[in-house]
Amino acid sequence: MSQGSTQSLATSTANKKTKTGFFNKRNRSVWYLFGLLVIAIIIMSLLDDNFLTVGNIFNVLNQQSTLGIVTMGIAMAMIAGCLDLTVGNMLACVASIAAILLIRDISDSVVIVLACLAGLSFGFINGVIVTKSRIDSFIATLGLMSIYQGLALIIPQGNNIYLQGRFGSFGTTKVGGVVPLPVVYFVSVTILAYLVMRYTKYGRNLYVIGGNREAAYLAGISIERHRIIAYSVSGLLVGFTSLIVISRIGQSQPAMGVSYPLETIAAAVIGGVALNGGRGSIPGVFLGVILLGLIRNSLNLMRVPSFYQYVMLGAVVIIAVSLSNLGSFHRSGSNN
Repeated sequence: MSQGSTQSLATSTANKKTKTGFFNKRNRSVWYLFGLLVIAIIIMSLLDDNFLTVGNIFNVLNQQSTLGIVTMGIAMAMIAGCLDLTVGNMLACVASIAAILLIRDISDSVVIVLACLAGLSFGFINGVIVTKSRIDSFIATLGLMSIYQGLALIIPQGNNIYLQGRFGSFGTTKVGGVVPLPVVYFVSVTILAYLVMRYTKYGRNLYVIGGNREAAYLAGISIERHRIIAYSVSGLLVGFTSLIVISRIGQSQPAMGVSYPLETIAAAVIGGVALNGGRGSIPGVFLGVILLGLIRNSLNLMRVPSFYQYVMLGAVVIIAVSLSNLGSFHRSGSNN
């Protein structure tokens, strides 16, 4: 097969995979997830009168905003066929750096830039190690996760760093007195991710790389460069999210973000992103994040203990992955 024909195949594959959205018949998984979300809202509102209120809905969105921002970066890496297990400990690491700068009276704007650059740099390092070492991304980021965990303890010497009233408005302000600012961040990042994945050549190439690496290589797509950029974007979003978290709680903690790797992957998979790459959509990821938040919120309203919620989360992940694999099996069977 010539390079021209291979490139045409890659382009057509990318176009097919990127025709996604809330109202696109090609992406049935998003429609199914949207329907499931509506059913869940109806059931939860019947179980608790306080569920379907403006205050509670914004509360759910606010709680899920930090997880949602990080998940957008994770989803891009997963679509390209990579996993990233470092996001939780990386968040704690960047948060400790930002907190130290803040208590040393560095201006808020400078801290925001430096924290985002730190996250971007860590993500870039992740991408280089994964792509250049040729180690499976799961194993590579599992080792890197331990390194970031150590750094998150070494930098603050194992202690919490209290902000002493600094930086509170970044993650707690309400726009118009109603909409929490982190929700605005989350929606803005979602829109940007959607535009990149749907309308740019880079986004289309990520689908090709995840769906057919050999075709991507033969078409002249730089697999390593695209994956490094995806990891870098993921790290940038982690750095930005760390600022929201420390602003909310008024401190950095070495153990903060430990649940993020599982929860981000769970939200992405629930949203239709395939673990082996090449499939998924940003609208689906957004709905997956919201559905996960609604489930947790309903469990809190029903006063279900937190340790039972971890059991529920694990079950949801298993079910979502099983349905994803079943859908892939049926599609491959129909194509044959």
